[in-house]
Amino acid sequence: MIKASFMFQTRTPHLAANRDLRVRAVWIAALSFSCALVACHADADDPAGQASELRDPIRRQNAISNLSRLYAKALAEHEGDRSSEAVKKIADAIYAPMNDVYLDAPQDIQNGQSILDLMAEMQDARTIPSLVQALRFRTGVSEAHATRAAQALRSIQIPEAERSKVIEALAAALDRVRGSTGQANRLRIALIRSLRAMRDSATAASLTKMAMAQREDQDFQINRMAAVALGELGLAESADSMIRGLYLFGLGQPNMRMNDVAAEALVRIGRPSLGPLLRTLDGQNQDANDLAEAYIAAVRAVNPRAAAQTSVRQHVSSEAAFALGALGLPEAFPPLLAETESGDSARALQACIAMVRLLLPDAEREALREVLVSVYEALPDHVSGAAKRVQLLTVMKHTYDPKMLPFFQKEMNDRAQIPDVRIAAASAYATLANKEELRPIRRYVSQEQNPRDGRHDPMLDAAEECDVALRCWQEKLRSSDPVLASKASFMLGRLGRDNAAVISSLVSKLGDSSPEIRLAALAALDRVAVHGSQEAIDKIEELRVAEQGRSVWNVFGREALPVQARLRLRLES
Repeated sequence: MIKASFMFQTRTPHLAANRDLRVRAVWIAALSFSCALVACHADADDPAGQASELRDPIRRQNAISNLSRLYAKALAEHEGDRSSEAVKKIADAIYAPMNDVYLDAPQDIQNGQSILDLMAEMQDARTIPSLVQALRFRTGVSEAHATRAAQALRSIQIPEAERSKVIEALAAALDRVRGSTGQANRLRIALIRSLRAMRDSATAASLTKMAMAQREDQDFQINRMAAVALGELGLAESADSMIRGLYLFGLGQPNMRMNDVAAEALVRIGRPSLGPLLRTLDGQNQDANDLAEAYIAAVRAVNPRAAAQTSVRQHVSSEAAFALGALGLPEAFPPLLAETESGDSARALQACIAMVRLLLPDAEREALREVLVSVYEALPDHVSGAAKRVQLLTVMKHTYDPKMLPFFQKEMNDRAQIPDVRIAAASAYATLANKEELRPIRRYVSQEQNPRDGRHDPMLDAAEECDVALRCWQEKLRSSDPVLASKASFMLGRLGRDNAAVISSLVSKLGDSSPEIRLAALAALDRVAVHGSQEAIDKIEELRVAEQGRSVWNVFGREALPVQARLRLRLES
């Protein structure tokens, strides 16, 4: 018994070992069978392994999720530096498999969108094949792909060898978009922004077509965006299109226009704009005349009274004069002077507004004063003439010319004038007067009982304190009182020409909550920054981006954009 037991014990280890081998073999076989059925998966933290799983439609969504997680994690750990070795290593491993799958599986719309999202995050030029393919969208199916691709391309440094291909794809996609749905408009916006980011003259044809289109299925804001992008190229050949833009309007929406951005574009183009604008001012641009006639008809449909108060000639002249004033070239002075002699008070007034904005040499300042007074005195005496007198007194104030003070004094003391005219003249005097020039306006205020004249007191007290001291006026500019801050702007405009500290002070008020303060600072800035100002250009651009579409920008933008363009032109000359 003992022997048998011993024999049993000595054989047992061999039996156990054999049994373990057999069990292990069974498990290996089972595991192999299992892998064959469901496939063995790459490590979730292995970029190359996950990229290889993109080929499997079943594993694709999970693989994209892992790749997005790994790339985002690496990017965060290296403070957003896409050029770091760790981030580049992931990009190197995944860009080619992602391209292959996107190009070979166009039917997988959902995962294709996720791949484009990751490509947009990568900002890698090696993904351009997929992004260009995405721009060949299927209407009603993959517009979102094209939108994401356009957004991605805007952030990529496009290699020179591929620029033409990318621009052609963007332009072709923009030409194919139809409809006024939110998706269609999002795609148009993304495509225009990408074309704009190229800053390439090859984009001009596509942008011009989009900017000039009058279509019922296209929001006119799209036209404006395209015009801005086109204007930034500053191409001389775009001058005629941008002059057309002065008169273009949204179908059924005559209040939707692009005259402000078109004028800005013409200033960016610079001197090549001058000749076509002068021909338009003279009535020789038939396209402008036809558009003006269509615009007045569109206004008549919604506001017959407003339409009856203008004519084709007035409308064409007004917009051309505005653009010439925005351009600011002194060569426009004689043609604008001729406009003041047209016999049409509306045209004459618009010409005066434009002439005040020209960068005239001192030798022509006297001629400017004379024509302003001449137009003023030729205005009719009835109520509408008085309204134009008030407007022209404001224009005269913007000459920043102390030699206008005697004229303002005469008008404010003329008791035969309508009260509003006298008040406007007094306001103009108070706005420009220094300490030595206060006596006439003090006398006027003491003799008048109109409560609106009380607004002059802060201006007069500030003039007593500051006189011609720039630093004092810079301090007053910080006031939250629109009357006092505007007075300070005008005094800085009068006294601070080409002064860097004054320019910075005025720039600081461009974003003020008060439109009155903003506009006064902007006008003074235009006066003093004779050699341009990058600081002002950047601030206006910042405000445009932040406020586009808001009411505050609608008021400010029409004046700010041409001033910005003019400052840029001076800076570059």
